[in-house]
Amino acid sequence: MIEKNLPVSIRKLDLFDEIVLAKDMGYLNFEHTIFKYSQYETAGFCKGQLFRYIFQKYPKEEHVIYLDSDTLVFGPFIEVEDTLRLHSIALTPHILNPVKNPAHLFGEFALLNSGNFNTGFIALKRSTECQFFLDWWCDRLNQYCYTDPPRGLFNEQKWMDLAPVFFDKVMNLKHPGYNVAYWNLFERNITKTSDNYKVNDQPLRFFHFSGLPYISDTLYLINNETTTHGINILNEYQRLLEDHGHQDLSNIPWSYDYFDNGRLVSDKIRNIFKNNDLAHSEITNPFSENRHVFKKYKD
Repeated sequence: MIEKNLPVSIRKLDLFDEIVLAKDMGYLNFEHTIFKYSQYETAGFCKGQLFRYIFQKYPKEEHVIYLDSDTLVFGPFIEVEDTLRLHSIALTPHILNPVKNPAHLFGEFALLNSGNFNTGFIALKRSTECQFFLDWWCDRLNQYCYTDPPRGLFNEQKWMDLAPVFFDKVMNLKHPGYNVAYWNLFERNITKTSDNYKVNDQPLRFFHFSGLPYISDTLYLINNETTTHGINILNEYQRLLEDHGHQDLSNIPWSYDYFDNGRLVSDKIRNIFKNNDLAHSEITNPFSENRHVFKKYKD
C-alpha cells in the first residue's frame, strides 16, 4: 500500500493475508524518489519492487503473479502455469489482432502512446532472467515512471515494450480470456455457460475494470451478446465495490500528497524537484521540508 501509514479502516479488513507499505519494501530512499511522482505514477513505480520484495520474503515461491486492484478473477490461471514452465516472464497484450473496423482504429493509436502490453497483469518465474529483468525495470522506474507520452513515457507500462527485445524468455500470452477490458472488447466475444463465461470460446480468466466510466459506453457501442454479459459482469463488480466500502476508502486523501507538517504538496513543487538536479542532491527527504524551501530551486 502506498501510504505513509496503514489507514485505520484498512486494518479492520480481513481480506488480505498480508499488507505491506511501499516504503517498507526495501527501497533505499523511497520518499526522495516518489516526491517527483503523482499518485498514479507512484502506483506504477512500485510494481517492480513489489516483485523483488515477494521473491525475497517468500524464497520457496517460484511463481509470482501481479494483478491490478481493479480486476475480478473468474477462473484458474492454468495457461500461466503452463507458460512459466518454459518462460520467465508472461505478459498480456492490450489487443490480440489488427483492428478491422475503422471506428475502432483509435485503439491502435492509443497503444502507440501507452504501450503494447498491459501491466495490470504480469507473471514471473524465479530465475536469473527474471532477476535481470527486475533489475532493469526497477532502475528505469526509479528515474522515469512519468505519464509523459511526448517523451515516449507512460508510467511503468511503456517500458514493457522493450522486454521481449532485451530478454529471451518472455511469453506474449495471447489468450482472449486474460485482461479483458474496455480497450479490447471489440475483439472479445463474451458468452455465458452454465457455470461461467467464455471469451472467444475460451474460459474467461479475469476482467480488468481500468477506465471504469468507459466500460458501459464501450459495451453499448458493440451492441451484441457481449454487451449483455459485459453489463452483468460490470454490475457484479460494482456491487462488490459497494459491499466492501469502496466509496469510503476512495475518499481517503493520499498521504503523500502532503508534507509531514500537513501542508499540501502542489504539482508546481513536485515539478521543481523533478526538474532540478541541485534539489535532488541537497534534499534527502522532501516531505520533511517546508514548501518554501523549494523556491530557491526555481529556474
